[in-house]
Amino acid sequence: RFLLPYYRRKPSMKMFEIGLGCDMNYGPGASVALWRKLFPQAELWEAEYNATCVDFATKQGMLDGFNVLVGDQGNNKTLDGWIEKSGGEFDVIIDDGGHHNCQIMASFAKLWPTVKPGGLYFIEDLSVGKWMGYRKYKTASCPRTFIFSHLLQEWVDDLVYQGGYGSNKWDINFMFCQNEACVLGKKPLAIESNK
Repeated sequence: RFLLPYYRRKPSMKMFEIGLGCDMNYGPGASVALWRKLFPQAELWEAEYNATCVDFATKQGMLDGFNVLVGDQGNNKTLDGWIEKSGGEFDVIIDDGGHHNCQIMASFAKLWPTVKPGGLYFIEDLSVGKWMGYRKYKTASCPRTFIFSHLLQEWVDDLVYQGGYGSNKWDINFMFCQNEACVLGKKPLAIESNK
């Protein structure tokens, strides 16, 4: 519904995925194999927390054609380094990383500004956000009690009311949520210029 049509419009898109799948029972690299096949002309970036797994995947050739970044998606210095090394300016970001609420929030806060106008930001596996096992990670500005999906519900008001009734006005064009995941679309330049 979103990703393939975007690629058809812009085959040279710059896409960044967080999460190689190193802790999955089927092993790392399932999505990167798919991205390489579906988007052969795209500039592909992959980030993963587990450096040992990245080394293994690299030696196995799983990451051929990808630019790879390593580190904790919940750490602002790491995120700043990723932005600096990649140059930011992403068409598409897919957060399929650690799934902890504060990791998702830290990544979104740093990476959303790097999404190009008209770009897409996917957040996967949101359903685990209320599980206690995914509420252990915290940062100085994000307590364990924070649940990202609650913030998404507030953003719906921002989108609907565009600054009225106590909402915020920002550069989101749409939100589409389904079971376990949401995609946020950034306003295209034509809409941005009509503010």
